Amino acid sequence: MNYIRTIFDQIYDNIGKKPILVLYGARQVGKTTLIKSIMAKFSNTLYLQGDDPKEALLLEHKSAKELASLVSGYELVVIDEAQRVKDIGTTLKLIADNVEDARVIASGSSSFELANKLNEPLTGRNRKFYLYPLSIKELVDAYGKINIDKELDSYLTFGLYPGIVNANSREEKAILIKELAGDYLFKDLFLFGDIRNSFAFEKLVKLLALRIGSEASYTELAKEVGVSRDTIYNYINLLEQAFIIFRLTPLYTNKTKEINKSHKIYFYDVGIRNALIGNTDSIDIRPDKGAIFENFFIAEKIKERAYSQRSSDIHFWRNRQGGEVDFVESLSGGKDIFAYECKWKEMANAPISFKTVYPNAHFECITIESIVRHFIER
Repeated sequence: MNYIRTIFDQIYDNIGKKPILVLYGARQVGKTTLIKSIMAKFSNTLYLQGDDPKEALLLEHKSAKELASLVSGYELVVIDEAQRVKDIGTTLKLIADNVEDARVIASGSSSFELANKLNEPLTGRNRKFYLYPLSIKELVDAYGKINIDKELDSYLTFGLYPGIVNANSREEKAILIKELAGDYLFKDLFLFGDIRNSFAFEKLVKLLALRIGSEASYTELAKEVGVSRDTIYNYINLLEQAFIIFRLTPLYTNKTKEINKSHKIYFYDVGIRNALIGNTDSIDIRPDKGAIFENFFIAEKIKERAYSQRSSDIHFWRNRQGGEVDFVESLSGGKDIFAYECKWKEMANAPISFKTVYPNAHFECITIESIVRHFIER
């Protein structure tokens, strides 16, 4: 099934407002399907695949005049998997500066800097969009709330990549998510990330997967993996640039009372995380279901924030006395604070210590029974 992606209208409405639109997202989240549905709105388009060596050569080492000759006259030019084109940032800059009324969409499974180590930015010439695995709201729009409630166990186990969601059985889903996790990490990142110690990298990824929802110390991770702290930091940056993980920093107002040295690291897709640790058992019997549910909810908030184009800061909160809130979104320069605690089934109130520091914060406890309603009623 092809899903109507929330971001479709945003991209379509921005074509022509900047010469270059960049669509970022991990492998197999549906970027190509989305782009082709946008292309169908135009009658004269050019589609180039960056992972096709012959088509990539059409863009590599070309002068401004040659690039103008290639792309001029089209209503829309698409360069899919653009990170595979050598020096793509420079190429896009030349197109933006030398092709009148250029209309280009470039997609990438990793940031162009990760793939090409470019120093030349596209500042002022591009607008960025991000596509994530399917969201709860997109699934509700496709199947209805009742069906999504019934499928939550599957989503929490195998994640929300379109190909995984569309698979017909648990066995097929398990095979596909394992294959995707392997392609994703050990193919793309080894190819573009200049990872020289594959054993250390794999060990780090599995440690991060086992510790979702816990505070991560780069120093401690370095000791366990057996590499330098700088290497850990670089590996985590690569994982973030490839849209595999994201980090939350702590929210604090008083540095002497709240912890501000560590990050929490989550996966954009819990299916990838579960595949990495080799556990695709039903969520109900999992001892780590609380951590999976927390990761799932926070990843959904990341999607919601991106697709609504909210300008906000996101954090977790914890003080030295053990008070903790899983996810905090701060808007309007901290004037509006929305705090969320994730619990599998039992309800929870805001910690008194949090309410004392942020008395006007909006607090909500999210459970397995309320998560779908939370996202469709907003």
